[in-house]
Amino acid sequence: MANGFVADIVGAYGGLRASMRNQMDRGNDEPRLMAYLAFGCFVIFLSFLPRLLATDLSGTDQSIAAGITVWFFSVMFFLPLMLYAVAAISHLIAKAFGAKGSQHNARHAIAWMLVVLSPVLIVKAMLGSVFISLDMPMAIDVLNALLAFAILRIWGAFLAESENFSSAFKVSSIIAAVFIVLAGIIYLLG
Repeated sequence: MANGFVADIVGAYGGLRASMRNQMDRGNDEPRLMAYLAFGCFVIFLSFLPRLLATDLSGTDQSIAAGITVWFFSVMFFLPLMLYAVAAISHLIAKAFGAKGSQHNARHAIAWMLVVLSPVLIVKAMLGSVFISLDMPMAIDVLNALLAFAILRIWGAFLAESENFSSAFKVSSIIAAVFIVLAGIIYLLG
C-alpha cells in the first residue's frame, strides 16, 4: 500500500482492523492524534454547512454567519474534548470486559475513526443538501441511519483492535447497546 494520508484513509476501507494496527504501530504520538481530531472535527463542521445554510433563520434574530460561527466554535473546541471523554469512558467499559489496551489506544481509535469517516461525512453532506433542497426528510433519515451504522462499524473495529478484542461485531454491539441505554435514559428524564 502506498504511504500517505489519503492512501491510509482509502486503505482503511480494505481492512479496518489492519488499518488501526498500522496506525498503532507508528507509535504513541499525541500531536498526530490532535491533528487527526482537528481534521475530523473540521470535516464535521464542513459536513453540516449545507444544513446550516438551508436553515431558515429569517424569523429569528440570528444571522446565518452567527450560526456558522457558533457551530465552528462548538465543533472545533468542544467536540474534541467530548471525544476525549468518550474515549476515556469507552476504555473503562472495555476494561470491564477484559481489554488489554491503553487509554491512548482508545483515543487513537476515536481520532482515526473520524479521519476514516471523513469521506462518508462529505458524501452524506452532498447527498443531504440535495435531499434538503428536494424536501425529502425520509431520505435524510436513511442517510443518518447509514452514518450511524458506519460509525458503529468503523469505531467498533478500531476499538476492538486497539483494546485487543477478537470480535469487532461484539464491540460494535456493546457500543450500540450503551448508546441505546443512554438515549433511553435521556428520553425518560426529558
